[in-house]
Amino acid sequence: MHTSPAFRPLPSLAGARAESVPGVKLQKLRRAALDAREAFVREGPVAAIATCDLITFPYPAQFAFSGAALSPAPYVMMTNRMQVVQFVDREGERRTLLFNPSDYEKGYAAPFYRALRERYGAFVSDKVMSSRHGSVQSHLASLGLTPADVDYIAFDHLHIQDLRGWLGGDGLPAYFPRARLLVQRAEWEMVKDLHPMQTVWFVPGGAEVPHERVVLLDGDVWLGQGAAILSTPGHTHGNMSLAVATSREVFVVSENGVATECYTPLLSAIPGVRRYAEHMGWEVVLNGNTREDSLNQYSSMVVEKLFAGTSAVEGAFVNFHPSSQLTSHLMAPALAPTIVLPAPNFGDVRPTPAARRAA
Repeated sequence: MHTSPAFRPLPSLAGARAESVPGVKLQKLRRAALDAREAFVREGPVAAIATCDLITFPYPAQFAFSGAALSPAPYVMMTNRMQVVQFVDREGERRTLLFNPSDYEKGYAAPFYRALRERYGAFVSDKVMSSRHGSVQSHLASLGLTPADVDYIAFDHLHIQDLRGWLGGDGLPAYFPRARLLVQRAEWEMVKDLHPMQTVWFVPGGAEVPHERVVLLDGDVWLGQGAAILSTPGHTHGNMSLAVATSREVFVVSENGVATECYTPLLSAIPGVRRYAEHMGWEVVLNGNTREDSLNQYSSMVVEKLFAGTSAVEGAFVNFHPSSQLTSHLMAPALAPTIVLPAPNFGDVRPTPAARRAA
């Protein structure tokens, strides 16, 4: 395994995270997030970002809004998305990161989704409750990229991920010959020794990849101009968010929330969400399928909210983009998103010089 001295830390946030009192920590994080955002934007925009829809799938409604949403439907529908990010690093090289390149066919091996498939059968599971929009492989080809173009892959968290096809392991060849996994140390240590309450969301053996393909991160890192990873623990211990600056706005992507309105719940038209937020006095509504650290998740969502800022398209809403986006569906009445912001897309993704040299 590697640490990566080439990545700079983001200013301000590390000191705030060291605070042990949750209420004081949140106040410090508010100030630090704004300071870090200002420095981040000042360095200029990312080279390119493209958003690619992968699969629409069911997810328990009771978890999506922490029990706030009122609907007879047992599931919401969410669309998992991958971001292809190209940034210029400190050495002046254009690098390619895939954020959330889910190998979703292998993800069905996670106990929760394996049991769901056994309950409803293959036809209902594959044709009614899910829709495939494209694979990681097909999206890369449509962007003119080859597997050798990919320098890094990363996930906001490792629920339902199987990394072996991408990085090698368990006798499988690596689809990406050069890519390394960027992962928070806390997430990696957790997935190697899961608690029984966590195992239902993880693919057995899915993280058994060669150690040399793994780069451990300890907190927030500046990948390059216009691209950063924010440490946003809560949904899992090592949850992290993608932050990307364009010439107009900052995008933040993770799965701490399932919809943009989770960051402005008083604007939500989903029955129950606004009333719940008012009753609880909450400014964000958590994606709560795990309860390891809800206080940290709330604080992390505030960091995401402030770092993203408002949308350039809909100024009343935060420019947060769920990695799995709440999606309108006939099977989920009254659980459609109030608003869907335009997906993060900017610049032109293209083959990189590093990949050409490797070829």
